[in-house]
Order: sequence, then structure tokens, then C-alpha cells
Amino acid sequence: MIFRLLSKSRGLLTRSLASTTAPVITIQLPKVEDSRSFVVTSNLRNLKDLQDAIVLEDPSVQSVNALSSEGVLFSKSTPLTYLLESGFTLEILDEHLSKHSVGIEATDVAYSDAHEVTDKIKNLAASLEIVENKIAIQENLRSKLEKLEDQFTPLEQTRLKLQRRSALRTNAVVWGGLFVMGGQFGFLARLVWWDYSWDIMEPVTYFVTYGTAIVMYSYFVCVRSDYNFDTARERWNLRTFHKISRRNGFDHEKYNSIVQQMKEIEANMKQLENVGALLNVKKDTM
Repeated sequence: MIFRLLSKSRGLLTRSLASTTAPVITIQLPKVEDSRSFVVTSNLRNLKDLQDAIVLEDPSVQSVNALSSEGVLFSKSTPLTYLLESGFTLEILDEHLSKHSVGIEATDVAYSDAHEVTDKIKNLAASLEIVENKIAIQENLRSKLEKLEDQFTPLEQTRLKLQRRSALRTNAVVWGGLFVMGGQFGFLARLVWWDYSWDIMEPVTYFVTYGTAIVMYSYFVCVRSDYNFDTARERWNLRTFHKISRRNGFDHEKYNSIVQQMKEIEANMKQLENVGALLNVKKDTM
């Protein structure tokens, strides 16, 4: 939108409107042969900015004022867009104290492009601020993660060593159970076929079988779970590991706390990466 204003001392030749991205005020200055155009942007927002721009082009100008249709003097901080919409009279006072004035009718000012650019600038500034905060947070999280890893590494090495020892003991117990069962089988077989007869040993084998059932049921009562070889082995291995750990002074609470903190930091860093990906998508759509 272009407003062409010519001072009355030079003659009011024309006043035209044209479509553009921002309002443009074209003024014929007192000591300048050619007219000067001033674009209403973020650097030229109010009457004071317009006066400074005019003085820069024509040093003979002493002041620039704007009056309403009722003759009320607008302040220097009045936005130019408001003046253009409400209508005003522009008065330019030169070095000889001569006034050059022209009346400007109220005109609609399009804001769509300016607002769109402003919104994009705001979004870009917000994105840049988020990126800066994201980088700072990531550096802080990486620093914390490195410190935790320094504490975690020796604890993990100790844990793996103790776990291998507990696994060896568990395997020894499992194989020991197999040897006991084999020995029981051989002992009962000798009693049945060599020392005594089946008629004598039959009730003995019944009680042995029933006693085994009692042991399995006792396991269920204690652990609230059916007897299963894999489950029983894992429970024995865990029990042995904690027993060895206590003897060697391994701090389970510290280890678990460090692992939990590392998981939280890694989850936070993953969320930050998702935020960064979202910002990249937004930049591509701008």
C-alpha cells in the first residue's frame, strides 16, 4: 500500500494507492527535488521514527507533526498504522519555520502479510530459544550421565563377578540334586533286589514319594508359586547372589539408584531428541 503525499508549497499533484507487502509513504520534502518513500516497517513504526527518517533525508526539516481532523496534535509515539487508518494532517516545519502540510484521508491498512511475517519471526525466535535451551539441557544431562557412568562401571564389574560366582554355586547345587536323586534310586534298588524284597520296600517307597510331595507343597506354601525347576533355580541363584554380595560389601541400593538415574536421564535425552525432530519439521513447513 503506497501513500503519495506532496506538500502544498510544491503543489499537491497526486495521491495514489498500490498493493504491496507494507504501507509506503511517499513525501515531497521542502529542500529535496525528488520525492522520498518511507516504508512502514518494524524500524519505522511511529511518528517519531518518521520524523527521524525525514530529517535524515532533508536536514532542513525542523519537526514533523500529525494532527487529527479535530486539530488535536498526535504524540510522537503514535503508530503510523493508526494514523493511516484514522486519517490525519501531516505538517512539516522547515528551517524558515514555514509549514508544509497535507491532509491524509483514512485508509484501510492490510495487516495480513505483516502479521504473518511477525508470527514467523516470533516462532523462529521461540524455536531458537528452545534449541539453545535444548542444547544446554543436553550438555547438562550428558555431564550427569558421564559422572554416573564413572560410578556405575566399577559397581557393574563387581556385580558381574559376584553373579558368576553365584551361578557356579547354583550349578553345583543343581548337579548335587541330580547326584542325590541318583543315589536315592540306587539305594532303594539295592534294598528291593538285594537286601530285602519288594513286599517290604513297597510301603517305604510310598512314604518316600509322599515325603517328596510334602516338600513340593511346602515350597508352594513358602513362595506362593508352583514348583518349577527353572523358577526354583532362579530363586536359588538370586538368594545365593545376595548372600555373596552381603559378604563382599556390595551396595545394592546404590547400584539400583544409579541405574534408575541413568534410565531417567536417557529417557529425558530421548525426549529432547524428539523435540529437536519436531522443531526441524516446523522449520521445514515455515
